[in-house]
Amino acid sequence: MSHLTGTVNVLSITPLKYRDYKSHIIETIPTFPSYHSMRLASSISKHLFNPRESNVLIRIRIPRQIDAKNLAHYVYTIAMESMPYFLSYYEPNWVGIAATIDWSNEEPVILSAMLCFRKGSKSFQKKYSATVIAVLDPKNRASIARFGELHRLVWRFITSALDTKTRQEIPITKVPRPLYGILAKIAPEIEERVIEVRVSEAHSSFRIRIPIRSPEWEFNAIPPKLREDLETAIIKPIRSKAPYAPRGMLIAGPPGVGKTVAAEAVAHSLGLKIVEIRPSLYRSMWYGMTEKGLEKLLKAITKRKNIVMLIDDADFLVGRHTHVHETHISEISIFLQYLQQRERPFTIMTTNAPELIDPALIRPGRIDVVLFMGYPDREMRRLVIENCLKRYRIECDSETIDFLVNITRWFTNAEIDALIRLAASKGSNRLDEQSILWARKKFNINEGVRKSLQEQLLWYAQRFQGIVLTYIPKENEI
Repeated sequence: MSHLTGTVNVLSITPLKYRDYKSHIIETIPTFPSYHSMRLASSISKHLFNPRESNVLIRIRIPRQIDAKNLAHYVYTIAMESMPYFLSYYEPNWVGIAATIDWSNEEPVILSAMLCFRKGSKSFQKKYSATVIAVLDPKNRASIARFGELHRLVWRFITSALDTKTRQEIPITKVPRPLYGILAKIAPEIEERVIEVRVSEAHSSFRIRIPIRSPEWEFNAIPPKLREDLETAIIKPIRSKAPYAPRGMLIAGPPGVGKTVAAEAVAHSLGLKIVEIRPSLYRSMWYGMTEKGLEKLLKAITKRKNIVMLIDDADFLVGRHTHVHETHISEISIFLQYLQQRERPFTIMTTNAPELIDPALIRPGRIDVVLFMGYPDREMRRLVIENCLKRYRIECDSETIDFLVNITRWFTNAEIDALIRLAASKGSNRLDEQSILWARKKFNINEGVRKSLQEQLLWYAQRFQGIVLTYIPKENEI
């Protein structure tokens, strides 16, 4: 590759002809056509055919961080169609200039450039240009104020790369003035917020977009009795990149006891972001498209090293012997293949009914650790209450917190949160015993039923095969 401020290192120069126009494509790296390069060219062309003021800054959002080879290739589409059409329609005697620049480091590097002009023009008053510069810029250097500088650097690069014979066709002694210019800025950090794949089959296609988000809960949101086990079994091995580190975790328990909170807290402790997979995001009504979409999506996720894949409410991955539709069987088979890969991101599943999930999915080697979470004990309820008061900025003294801990026996974490919000509404952002008792009367909690569920969960955890961590307090601890 060649720096704009250094010597020109040209890999290839390709002449192209389109109608009455001729283009020269100059490359410093090998280019590769892709969906991303075509989308980039299409996005820029929309602005090219709607002239406004000169030197327009646009921000092109690519679904993922675009590869340099894909970015460089977009000038082919510009050279073949967009730029010749623009020049023939608006001003035949202009020249068209396009370039791609990688400005990820301190010095800008030209990846590819293009010069387009009309063949056999008699007037040849090419003092002006329509210029398009696409810049891969994660550090906010490219701006309208620097467009003229980039334009001159690109022009010097083009004239240095073309030989004497070619330059004789373009009798311009000075840098052409960009009467119309587009500066397309591509910021990779924006694309880290989403994983996107496109699935095509014949004349139909659909796009899958999965957000990448930061965990909302920290590690201290996990019950204190669990932190040491999770640190030893999961956090430390993964942080140290040990070859024996676990690759997956299942969290099981009744609704509202903090399974998703625990999953996000583990991701936060690992310093990783979260990609949440839901069947509604990739399933399609068209035959075969669900499987193709899921395979492409999991392949894209496998390439990421800074994420945890979360499958919340994984009950849809039920045993294959209970399925009737072949699509569901294929879907589970794809997940089995994915979970078998050693280089995939750490995967966390949550479920209310672990007995429904296909046993092959949650065996060691795919999902190594299973955590059973029951209803919170006094220590955990106090932690949930303190977190809620802090999050909602609600006033409450220590004696009232003790009262809340006692009155929320057999409550789930989510119900404690709801009780505090309801009591705060009654007490005008302040909690006292009167507002808490008023809110408590609005809840129906059957302690006998919940005690039975807790015992069933403990019974199942004791008979589960594999590595098991438990947080299931006994009745006298509740």
